[in-house]
Amino acid sequence: MRIDQFLKDKHISLYSLAEKSGLNYSVVYNIMKGKSDIRQCKLDTAARLADALRISIDDLMLLCKKNYSFTLFRSEQCHQVHRKGELDYVIDVLERREIDHYWHLCMYAEAFYELAMIDYISRRNNIPKCENYNEMRSYKLDHKTYPIDAVLMDELSGDDTAKTRTEKGAIPEFLRFNIIEGEIFDDER
Repeated sequence: MRIDQFLKDKHISLYSLAEKSGLNYSVVYNIMKGKSDIRQCKLDTAARLADALRISIDDLMLLCKKNYSFTLFRSEQCHQVHRKGELDYVIDVLERREIDHYWHLCMYAEAFYELAMIDYISRRNNIPKCENYNEMRSYKLDHKTYPIDAVLMDELSGDDTAKTRTEKGAIPEFLRFNIIEGEIFDDER
């Protein structure tokens, strides 16, 4: 669950969260550790946790989602680019400040992925990069993240051939953040 990373990066202990929210420590512990489903708790409990964390209830639900998948996020971003069109996707992400939102939630892979996508689309369309994220561009994920098909192929074969091949063909804007992404548009084949 993403909530662990959020609490760690914001230096919030479960004890302080229980104190700030006015909830029993065991309730907070069980929700934050996934032993109790946030979707099944009372609205008042979710609201108190969200208020204590200074995030919305929707964001709390996202951070506590047990079956969240970055692979699904990647896929959805690609579908959005195809559905909206390249430039409309960039405009939408920037206007909605999605990158900042994911960064604030300590969802760094998602923030980097969207930033890489807008940088890549900007290069493809010969438009200047958005300079609002120059500082963020100096960071990257601690570990490389590969497309699920490359990971599964390597698990089946017992070597790193698929990951190596995918990394060699990776799009530079994604690679700079340790995200291995090789193909977004049909004209890249």
